[in-house]
Amino acid sequence: MTAVLAVHMALILGLTGTLEWRLQTGEPVRVAPMQTRWVPPTPAPKATPVQAAAPKPRTRVATEPKAAPAPSVEPATAPPVDVASANDSNAAEPPPQQTAQAPAEVPTSVEAPGHNASPNTSVPAPDTPTPAAAPETASLTLPPIPLGALPPPVLLSYRLTGQDKGLTYHASGELRWQHNQSAYALALSVKAFLVGSRHWRSQGDITSAGLAPTRFSDSWRNERAAHFDRVQNRVVFSNNAPVAALEAGAQDQISLYVQLAAAMAGEPQRFQPGTRLQLQTATVRDALPWLLTLGPPETLQLNGQAVSTLKWVCQPRNRFDATVEFWVSAQHAWMPVRIRITQVSGSFIDLVLRGQEALPPLPAAAPAGEKTTPS
Repeated sequence: MTAVLAVHMALILGLTGTLEWRLQTGEPVRVAPMQTRWVPPTPAPKATPVQAAAPKPRTRVATEPKAAPAPSVEPATAPPVDVASANDSNAAEPPPQQTAQAPAEVPTSVEAPGHNASPNTSVPAPDTPTPAAAPETASLTLPPIPLGALPPPVLLSYRLTGQDKGLTYHASGELRWQHNQSAYALALSVKAFLVGSRHWRSQGDITSAGLAPTRFSDSWRNERAAHFDRVQNRVVFSNNAPVAALEAGAQDQISLYVQLAAAMAGEPQRFQPGTRLQLQTATVRDALPWLLTLGPPETLQLNGQAVSTLKWVCQPRNRFDATVEFWVSAQHAWMPVRIRITQVSGSFIDLVLRGQEALPPLPAAAPAGEKTTPS
């Protein structure tokens, strides 16, 4: 049993690797032979230095073609790119920039929680273009959200089934949501017996447009966070990743669930199958646009009952990203009743709703996120 649970945490942690390639910059110096000729002594003395200086231009001209061999350097640069790509594809788990903790960070991230990402690992690699559609392909933007459209405070409990390297394991998860008139606190937790738990927390303000995150964190052994600086319109990361420009309506990867739920509750007629949204979504290392597509209705069996749902699909941002799917139901205030994350390797985790419990509003005197989630 312990070995199976260890496999579960291996999916959450993952491995990273870096290859460094250096090309020699030293170049041999090409020198052309010096040409001389005999000058009779009778001409004026000034002619001798003039002609003696002639070999210098010849020597300089002879060295100029050194720039021509430059194309020969190009083949030398190609193997590092190919080998690096091959190394990434052969790794046990994709490198940090794949994910996402792309969407794949909710609830599993292939990046080790203790890894401090360098600027080179904070954004997708240049050789991994994002397949996400351009902004103009999104057909809808989220409308302003009335406060009354927010889901009521609730604790959703999930049954977690996962598979990695052919082994199936089971665990549990929960989504805790609380808010008052001006602030909110949200946490997604995944727990495994004898291994421990991991928490993703979002806290922020309630505005006329819905949720406005101020801090998003990921905790397992240590904590990493993204801070939304709305004064300077930027997102700052605790791991010293490059600062990102903050866009209007930006969310983090778990506040996105509630923001969508509120939007769908406010104007359900606007969210028909085929709806596409593009929304800046922050993880603990980047804040990039996520492309979401709403699929056709599906019926899920939840605790022995047939429940009508709609499924959102988050498209991978690069070739290492996982695919994130989550099903929402009007019967549950459009909150996610199922969340499935599938890695490029085929490994997956699947959280299915098993129960819910009403919670009190977030205490007005407590800062957002204080004493609302288990430690």
